[in-house]
Amino acid sequence: MEPILNHGGKKTSVTPSTALLNQKLGISPAPRMLTPSEIELLRQSKREMAEDFRTRRAAGTR
Repeated sequence: MEPILNHGGKKTSVTPSTALLNQKLGISPAPRMLTPSEIELLRQSKREMAEDFRTRRAAGTR
């Protein structure tokens, strides 16, 4: 029987790619290298968060 993985935190994530990355990573008992797809999700999440920040900042500087 496989253990139930819980990444903690809120049920909603900042970006869709962050949510997907959290699902893929889960909690590991030992450190490991990220896979190329996990690295790409991390980079995509960073781009999405930066775009969201720029959008929110522009909306607040009227």
